[in-house]
Amino acid sequence: MNDHRLAYHIDSWIALLLIVLAAVLAIGLNHRQAKLRTMATALAALSCVAYLGWYVSVLGTSAFTDPRTLFPTDALKPNILAVQAALVLITGVFLIRVTAWQNQRSDELALGAGNTPEGFGRLSRLLHWTTAILILMLIPMGVFTSMIPEDQEWRQGYYVVHKTLGLTALFLVVLRIGWNFASKRPALDGGLKKSERWMAKFVHGVLYVMMLAFPITGFVMSTYGGKLSHFFIWDLPLWWSQDLEAIKPWGLLHKLVLPFLFYAIFAAHVLGALKHHFIDKHRDSIHRMVS
Repeated sequence: MNDHRLAYHIDSWIALLLIVLAAVLAIGLNHRQAKLRTMATALAALSCVAYLGWYVSVLGTSAFTDPRTLFPTDALKPNILAVQAALVLITGVFLIRVTAWQNQRSDELALGAGNTPEGFGRLSRLLHWTTAILILMLIPMGVFTSMIPEDQEWRQGYYVVHKTLGLTALFLVVLRIGWNFASKRPALDGGLKKSERWMAKFVHGVLYVMMLAFPITGFVMSTYGGKLSHFFIWDLPLWWSQDLEAIKPWGLLHKLVLPFLFYAIFAAHVLGALKHHFIDKHRDSIHRMVS
């Protein structure tokens, strides 16, 4: 049974630290004072450096030299992590440049709690960025955790952190969906073409579905495998009995279909935002969610 924890519950403390980091970054990036927004961007760049340090530290572990494989595509996971590390490096350099630019600003950001026709309010921004940062943590963690051989005692610690962050992200997504009903989302940028508006709505809708599907399929997969899901020091009960045949489609969804679909949709989301900002010169579009 996977109900044990690392000594002194260090895995739960790490999960809490990462969640606090995500929340601090979200608050800082949307703070009224320009200096604190600059500090948050610098902290985000420093977080990229920390990720690269973690990546280098695990390169020599058995997860890379003798990775656990369940699907034929699992052999690609070391390369996938390498690509993700390269993207983090590029992101870190970009954030350093943004930090230098923000350091020249002194404007205050006036935001109400609710959304307005012109942009998202403070609560929407905080939910958006906290969830996004957690998901960006979960992606490489999920890839690496699935590579760790079962005989490694520290493997369980990664699962505690991964599942805790996943359940936290699920809660935040549900909260954000509810908030979208309570405070109407602003309309899409009026400068978008009809095809771009349709694509934007499609990508946003699929992203919401996937943000719900990832933790749900992970929970179902774990339960069918007889494995507990964790939330810090607590374990969620097994709601049904172990079934090694039923686990296969859920494992295929969680470990293969959803990740590669998410890469494509997330890339479209980011590239679309960058296109609107830098190519189409729709400056107000990206500033509705970040300043």
